[in-house]
Amino acid sequence: MTEKIRQFILFLGDVILLYLSLFLALSIRSQHIISGQIWQEHWPVFSYAFIIWIAAFYIAGSYSLANIRNNLKFFANTIRVMGINILLAIAFFYALPQARVTPKTILILTGFIFFLLLLIWRHTAHKIISKTAKRKVLIISNSNSVKELTDILDHNPQFGYQIAAILPHNATDAIGNVADYRDPEQLSKVLKKHHIDTVVLDNESKTSKNLVNNLYQHLSDRLEYISLDRFYEHITKRISLDTVDKFWFLENLGEGKKHFYDTGKRAVDILVSALFLIPSLIVIPFMGLLIAISNGFPIFFVQTRLGRNGKKFRAVKFRTMVNDAEKNGPQIAREKDKRVTKIGRILRASRLDELPQVFNILKGEMSFVGPRPERPEFVEQLEQQITFYRERLLVKPGLTGWDQISGEYHSASKEDSLKKLQYDLYYIKNRSLVLDIGIILKTIKTVLSAVGR
Repeated sequence: MTEKIRQFILFLGDVILLYLSLFLALSIRSQHIISGQIWQEHWPVFSYAFIIWIAAFYIAGSYSLANIRNNLKFFANTIRVMGINILLAIAFFYALPQARVTPKTILILTGFIFFLLLLIWRHTAHKIISKTAKRKVLIISNSNSVKELTDILDHNPQFGYQIAAILPHNATDAIGNVADYRDPEQLSKVLKKHHIDTVVLDNESKTSKNLVNNLYQHLSDRLEYISLDRFYEHITKRISLDTVDKFWFLENLGEGKKHFYDTGKRAVDILVSALFLIPSLIVIPFMGLLIAISNGFPIFFVQTRLGRNGKKFRAVKFRTMVNDAEKNGPQIAREKDKRVTKIGRILRASRLDELPQVFNILKGEMSFVGPRPERPEFVEQLEQQITFYRERLLVKPGLTGWDQISGEYHSASKEDSLKKLQYDLYYIKNRSLVLDIGIILKTIKTVLSAVGR
């Protein structure tokens, strides 16, 4: 069962339960099984509210396999989202005075029934999905990414994979505990013993004539073959720098293939930033006054950042730190940074500090979605430490992005900078209208939950 199928099952189950809950609520309210006329009066208008509810569940990550677990976090998240859904539905119905129904009691009753049914459904579905027969995986590689994948899949059975065996290159185990894939009998024994369904190969595996010839003998075994970089990307939604080379970039990041998308995205950036312009001009003076009263001047923080292809531009934000924040030189912001002012913490959590960057988007220096814009000093330093770091500059930086919605706070360490690059490369490779919309929706969740950074 693939990831998309698992997600669709959860989605379909939620939709069925929504209409079942409405039917039960109407029947309970009427104290009998409702007629077709009553159902016809209610289900169309409630469908609009249900669309909002499903969107809220998506924004909250309820359809992400990483969150499909029967734990306290899932139940707490479900309670929070349902509370928000009820409030949204109330606002929606009161915004529709032309609606022929006044669903005050029905709305609350539907929400309560759906919540109970949802908990039962999701608890059962999560348990079934986690116990569904997993594809047994053989990985042939020496990459450090293998250990990370093993840890992730061990703690996330809902992904549907189990790493059953790992074969390194040039096996040298003196007592024969590690099979040598160059020996066809040893390789066949591993495939049979562990009931392998999927074989994951790194770049070195593909160049081994012995391995390719030995696997070719199993062509009729219906094995799935996948490259390590694709498997890692599928599981983590990041790009492993251990498994890619320059040819990977030529093959996957050819900008000629994205010309139509980039043109359309620029048109959307212009349209949306222009629409934001008038409300921004109204809000900015009030925000500026608040900053001036609490922390003095200046109101804005202007800093040089790198745009597409390394082109420098001046990014404008509301000032959220003390005036002498960089008296000791350029520093990357850290979690719970003491240099951030009290009003600055509120602005950062709500992402309102980035509102002036609408003008950067309108000018074409930034986009609404893209990698975080970085300072030249940090890029110069990190590209000396991390391979392919400068490749994140292939696209315009954005107000929000795949890395920003990952839920991970990245510090100034080399390890966190590496992980941030992995997220950025995933976005650059897979960027599309659908991915951009998903990022924007999940950014809304970040803003509403005040966990911006």
